[in-house]
This record gives sequence, C-alpha cells and structure tokens, in this order.
Amino acid sequence: MITFGSFAQADLNTSGLPKENVYLHSAKNFAVVGEAIPLSITITMDQQATVSQFAYADLISRHGKRYGGAVIPLEEGKASAYLTIPQNTPSDHYLLRIYSRYAASLKDEAQYHQELITVVNPNIPPSQPSPQTKNDTQWETPSAANEMMTIAPNDPQIGPGDPSSINLKASPHSKLTLSISRKNPFLDKAKWIKPAPSQKEPSLAHLLPELRGHLIKGTLTEASPDTTKLYFLSAHGKQSALYLGTANPKGEIYFDLGALKNYDFLLLQSDTDSVPFSLNLDLPFAPPSSAAYLDLPPLDISVAQKGMLDDMVLGASTTGYFRKPTQKNLQPIVTGYAPDRGYNLDDYNRFEDLATTLKEYIPTVLVRKKAGKYHFKLTNVPENSVFEGNPLMLVDGMPVFESDQLAHFSPDKFKRAEIINRQFYILSHAFDGILSLISYDNDFGGYPIPDRALYLEYPPIQQPVNWKFDAGKQNDHSPDFRSILLWQEEVQLDENGKATIPFTASQLPGTYEIKVSQITPDGRQIWATKELEVSDQ
Repeated sequence: MITFGSFAQADLNTSGLPKENVYLHSAKNFAVVGEAIPLSITITMDQQATVSQFAYADLISRHGKRYGGAVIPLEEGKASAYLTIPQNTPSDHYLLRIYSRYAASLKDEAQYHQELITVVNPNIPPSQPSPQTKNDTQWETPSAANEMMTIAPNDPQIGPGDPSSINLKASPHSKLTLSISRKNPFLDKAKWIKPAPSQKEPSLAHLLPELRGHLIKGTLTEASPDTTKLYFLSAHGKQSALYLGTANPKGEIYFDLGALKNYDFLLLQSDTDSVPFSLNLDLPFAPPSSAAYLDLPPLDISVAQKGMLDDMVLGASTTGYFRKPTQKNLQPIVTGYAPDRGYNLDDYNRFEDLATTLKEYIPTVLVRKKAGKYHFKLTNVPENSVFEGNPLMLVDGMPVFESDQLAHFSPDKFKRAEIINRQFYILSHAFDGILSLISYDNDFGGYPIPDRALYLEYPPIQQPVNWKFDAGKQNDHSPDFRSILLWQEEVQLDENGKATIPFTASQLPGTYEIKVSQITPDGRQIWATKELEVSDQ
C-alpha cells in the first residue's frame, strides 16, 4: 500500500502568534559518546498541548556546530524520547536544544529549551576555547530544595549493588518525573539557560508548522526554477509511501509525510529523464544558536578525575549491551488508496515475464509494443475508453518510468497487483490510471532501483522505546555499570501526595544526583534535587 501527500506553504501576515513552551527532563547531563540520553519532553501552546506534531533535539558546540539530531514524534504534545551522542563529538560542554519546527521557522530561540550537558570522548580531549566577549546571557539553576516537592532517600549512602528506595512528596495526585544519574562534576550544579525574551517581531516569511506530519523541504539550485516539473519522493521501510511536489517561485518544494512515521530510506525522482541533482533536501534542524547562547564555560579535566572518567566510559560501553531499550510495538497505519481492482498473483500460474502475466490475467491492463518496446495502457472504465498515456507505475510505492524494463521483469517476487482504471489526481497532476505491484517483503522484489533515482541520506523519525534502567541484579556474570540508576517519566502520587520508588545501585561508586520535576497547572516546571553516595567503604 502507498500513500500520496503534498504540502503548500501558506503566506501569513498576522501578528500575535501563539507561543510554545518546551519542558524537558533529561535523565542525565553527563554522558559519554555513543550513549543515548533518555528525554521526557512536553511542549505546550498557550497552556494546551501544542499543535506541532514533532519535536527536534540536537547538540550545539561552542563554535556553533551541530552534533547529532533526533526527529521526535509528539503525541498530544508529549514524547518519551532520547538523543544519541555521536562518536565524533569532542569532549566539551554543549547546548542540548529541544524545539519544534514552528519555533525554529520563526527563529525565536525564546521558544526553545536549551540546557548545558557535558560530553566525554576518550579519543578527543577538550580543546581550550578561544577567549570570547562576555555577554548578558542569563543562567539559572534548579533549586535543590522546593517547598512543593521533597525528596527523601531511605539511605543517603548505599553500597554498590545494594537495593534502596526514594520517598517523594508533592501535591496529591501529582505526576512527577524522576531520575537518578551520575552527578556531573564539571558543572556547578545543573546549569540551565534562561532564554531572553525576543526583542523583535518574529519573521513570518518562512513559518513552517508541522500540523499533519513531518515536512521534508527541498530547495532547487536553479536560478529560474521550473514550477511545473514534478518531483516524486518515495519513503520505504515496513510500509511504503509516495509523495509528490512542485516548486514554488522561490524554488522551494515541500513533502508532507502525514501519518507516516517510520521509514528506512528515501528515494527522489523527477518526471523527466534528468537526474534531480538540482534539488537539495534541507535538514529539518534549526540553525545554530546565536552567540549569546554559546558563551559556554570551559571544560577543565584534571588528572585526579581519570578514574571517574574511566568508570563512565566503562559504564557507557556495557550499559548499552546489557540494558538496551526495547522498541514499542507499532500499529500499521493506513497508507494507501482504494484500488479499483486487486489481484493476488499466487492465485495464478505466472508466466516468464510481467508483460505476459498481466496481459493474460488482468483484462483492464493492455500490453502494447511500439518501436520494439513494451508499453502499458489501462482502460478508462468511467469513460469506456483506453487511456493514451502510460499509467503511473509503482513497485512497492517506488515510481517506475521504464515500462519496457518492467514488462520484461519476472513476476515471481510480486504477490499482488492493484489497478486504478480512472484518471487519478495528485496535486493538480492527472495520471492515466495506476498500475501498482507489491512484493512479498516490501523490498521491490529484486526490481532494480532506477539509475536516475537519488538515494537520500535523511534523518529517520525516532521510534518510541521502553527504558528499564533499574534492572536489578540478573546474575553474577552480568556486570552492572549503569550511570543512570533510575528513570521514571510518570510517577503517580497517592491521595496523600506520597510515593516510594525502589531502585538498585550499580557497581560504579560515586556521587549520584536525584532529580524530580513537575509541570504545575500554571505552566511552570519546578525541580527538587538531592545527592546520593554509592560507596564501597
């Protein structure tokens, strides 16, 4: 099954746009390259769930370079997500940013969440930053004591591998997010950037809200873009989908993926014989933060901290193996159209090629030869006639323009053929019917990807996972070097506003930080923190 989609950008000329607030509780702010940092994200718009369907996470260096990036689907403004630290990230402090495409298109950093985290790379030590002019960037720290929330560990000091628990108290029936992770020794507490209010009216020229699905934007490099040329973007994975687009006068092309949130790769083709090298797909992430946000403190590592860093690297190399997150089961989505006719090819004896098989079994598909090459013509059932042009030919959602090559291909790897015997419109473009072939494993059935198709490197949409950090002791042969001892995104308090959460310490001694956060009804994120010692003494 395939789906068709498009997007037309609206030209808005209004003021007083709604503002988004981004709330983030990250499981840790001290990580080793290769680690995945669990994130609990909530985005509101005027104190209601945002209409944005996606959030974005990335790391920005003090030099304005982006490292990593995640495209995160939201459900009613919330997401249980993660950001993986790329292996090439140098040791340093970074901005961890969370934002929507809506805020990014407005270039309004006041609608981002930005906080500092520290990354350690055993192969790339930190460099000394060049002197920078001090600015008016404001910093604030989560309060270690909060009247609305209290944290009381059963034991402020426990041994490696020992079980313990945390007693929480807040307003009755509150929902809290709780993390226990290795304390960051390189930042004085957890510093959070306080965005300054925007001093200018945000630009509406490139407003890009994602109201239906993820938007993929392409930009033509031609000086005079052809606004009639048709581009085909097909997404392939467990399900296939096809999207069409044409350029606006600025040379911009938008593809709206709609409900599709899982693909392995993308293919780009045009409706002509030319290779579409003139179309570049833009990454969906926001531009680097302004200089006011990049006056980061230097990362100074001493020789005395080598043992602690070795422990962190050891934990990162083993935790991912023994404590992998499990992916949630995803329900298939409806990604197709209603064909006029469908044929299960296993019900028929297949001939040596598709041309003969379709000709013998599907009366509404006519196979013709012209100048020694095969062509397909479909009957136009409503008009009781035959289309003059070729239909839109698809193999697992991938457009195919060489009808003769398709006609000579073996039908053995295709399980189904679906036909639309009427004029079919996508955007304002009319096709003379559709001939769609579906393989058994959604892998094109061995049919070659067209030479003129571009295989695109584009960030995948993150899939939801289940985390289990407090796994406890499995057996004597399972080393437990977790730097995150506990991660619970929704701790439900009882009618007395209390909850007791058990956890188990890992084998890594050191100082850990207990962090609890809550979003209040009036739209504030409040924090409480406490230290915990894991010691073998």
